[in-house]
Amino acid sequence: MKLRIAFILALVAALFAPAAAGAQDAARIHLIHGIPDTAVDVAAGGDVVIPGFNFGDTQDLSGFAGTTLPGVQVLLEGTDTVAIDIGDLPIPASGNITAIAHLDAEGTPTVSIFSNDVSEIAAGQGRITVRHTAAAPAVDILADGAVAFSNVPNGEEGGLDLPAGTISAEVVPTGETEPVVIGPAPLPIGEGSSLIVYAVGSLEGGSLTVLTETIDGLGAVPALVNAGNSPVSSSNPLPFLLIAGFVIASLGVAGTRRTATVRS
Repeated sequence: MKLRIAFILALVAALFAPAAAGAQDAARIHLIHGIPDTAVDVAAGGDVVIPGFNFGDTQDLSGFAGTTLPGVQVLLEGTDTVAIDIGDLPIPASGNITAIAHLDAEGTPTVSIFSNDVSEIAAGQGRITVRHTAAAPAVDILADGAVAFSNVPNGEEGGLDLPAGTISAEVVPTGETEPVVIGPAPLPIGEGSSLIVYAVGSLEGGSLTVLTETIDGLGAVPALVNAGNSPVSSSNPLPFLLIAGFVIASLGVAGTRRTATVRS
């Protein structure tokens, strides 16, 4: 098994990926293994730090943020055979980044670096991002039968915010309705969460499937407070001033009496 030098270069390139804007300050750096039938160990400083890194696994590198891993090597799983000698590998100090090892459109192993959108999501909505990381031509991604992302090539992505709920997703060749190469698959859109879907595997090899990751805690505080049938905007102080004035006036009247009765 061989991994292209692009694997090394792409991981190092994460250093220069722009930090995603959003509410999360701490670095979140994930590495996903999206190449079928390929297993490796990753060593640093002579010790295995990621043993048995298999297809579908996710490795959280956030704990190494801002540091440099010395003498990083990719070993054939369970052996001392060095497949790639990376050398010292600096890890980004900030940002929300996912690196995924996958197949390019021609089926060659590569790595793509994505800066995750962690901007605030409106109340009642969730976010879905679909990333084409499979050995397949450009595709359309359907949500509940309608084209949500059109003509997405390998290594690219599309994203949008939707009302929270479950959608039925399908992947088809661009401009076609069949064959359905992935799906239909139910995808849960959680309120305040970002669901990231990766199409991985090989169309020709019959191994197309999906991997997912989720980023939580992106939801906004609702802008409206429902009181009975009258929604009151938190950005408009007038209703509260009117209520306060009514209460003050009532207290002033009650103060002229010997006994005041207060009812809830």
